[in-house]
Amino acid sequence: RTRGLDDLSSVRDSVLTCAAVCDKEGWQYLFPVKDASLRSQLALRFVDKWPLESCLEILAYCVSDMAVQEELKSELQRKLMELRVYQKILGLQDPPVWCDWQTLRSCCAEDPSAVMDMMLDSQEYELCEEWGRLYPIPREHMVSLHHKHLLHLLERSEHDKALQLLQRIPDPTMCLEVTERSLDQHPSLATSHFLANYLTSHFYGELTTDRHREIQALYMGSKVLLTLPEQHRASYARLSSSPLLMLEQLLMNMKVDWATTAVQTLHQLLAGQDIGFTLDEVDSLLSRYAGKALDLPYPLREKRSDSMIHLQEPVHQASDSETLSRSSSAEFSAAAAPGSALVRSPSPKERAFPQTQPPVEFVPPETPPARDQWVPDETESVCMVCCREHFTMFNRRHHCRRCGRLVCGSCSTKKMVVEGCRENPTRVCDQCYSYYNKDTPEESPCQSEGKPDLVPVSLLSVHQLQLMTVGQLKPLGS
Repeated sequence: RTRGLDDLSSVRDSVLTCAAVCDKEGWQYLFPVKDASLRSQLALRFVDKWPLESCLEILAYCVSDMAVQEELKSELQRKLMELRVYQKILGLQDPPVWCDWQTLRSCCAEDPSAVMDMMLDSQEYELCEEWGRLYPIPREHMVSLHHKHLLHLLERSEHDKALQLLQRIPDPTMCLEVTERSLDQHPSLATSHFLANYLTSHFYGELTTDRHREIQALYMGSKVLLTLPEQHRASYARLSSSPLLMLEQLLMNMKVDWATTAVQTLHQLLAGQDIGFTLDEVDSLLSRYAGKALDLPYPLREKRSDSMIHLQEPVHQASDSETLSRSSSAEFSAAAAPGSALVRSPSPKERAFPQTQPPVEFVPPETPPARDQWVPDETESVCMVCCREHFTMFNRRHHCRRCGRLVCGSCSTKKMVVEGCRENPTRVCDQCYSYYNKDTPEESPCQSEGKPDLVPVSLLSVHQLQLMTVGQLKPLGS
């Protein structure tokens, strides 16, 4: 009786097999087939004829059958994985390019770059990796894929996934190339820090001496950059691969407190490291700038609000001299003989301000000059507004965005909207500001009372610079 049932089941499976082979929707007849091995073999053989969703359904059913042998199950799983990749790629189409998965499979074989480009454009990097296991990808394309995927993950702060990606790359030389290429693209601070740390940790022996120094310097530079206030990091980010230059820039900008923290950080990181400069060079840089600070006079500079304010000193001097001159003239006049003609010489005020030459108001150019039309730095050593302030290491030049002239900090205290500037309002000289804001009342002395004057370098800064030698600094946290 049992044998008869088996024979009947065999006949039934045979009939279902014929239906599955001949019918357009033959996958439906595979589900009732009792022989798991027969069902699985039929699914693999005729799957190319059926729609994608139906193929996925019957293959998943076959894989789930515990009676299927392991070797056959592995083959079913590979086919199921392949079809799921096609399903994801088809979902990216906008507008549709391939009408079914069979057409897509043909394109993958004939024009793989078109399929890969679509996935990369959609930033489907993991899908691209899956697809690359099905079709051979040239090494250079694979490096490019991993490079883009790595930066994508790091810029999204997915560091764990980035580390897993690097660990998945089987070829160590490819992993090194991907990491170096990503670092050379000068990504964000956190990304550069991750890549530099990974390279020095995993490929120390494979890096040349120069490359090791470069990466180590970038790692230290990123550490120093992280010690700066977050809102100011972008201004120094371009120097992250040159920590010594970053320190010098901080000193030039008189950021003494920031420079102190930077030196402490370098003192900790440079111990036992060879990155192209030493602690002695840091100390020498600090000593040089301390000397420059000591050589610079530090009187308070007065705040000027318009184009003629720099003439106030001669006015006061002229007033004093004129009073003296008048008293002398009176005595001389009293002693003169009656009726004699007295020739009066011009007063100091008249000599300082000839009546025939009234002061001319500065008129800005009709349109703001382009950056390449600004007054070059090397052509002027004195502020073009007050004509008094000499430009020095600490008294820096500033370009007025409205007229393009070189002016000192005290003569460029205002901001206004300037056509064509990326950042508005932007820094302008006080003359340009006064010209376009004639009806705006000036700030009265009482309003500005209590505001600190701008000092090129203070005694405190000089003292701090003198003390910032590496040997006298304590490590952070002490």
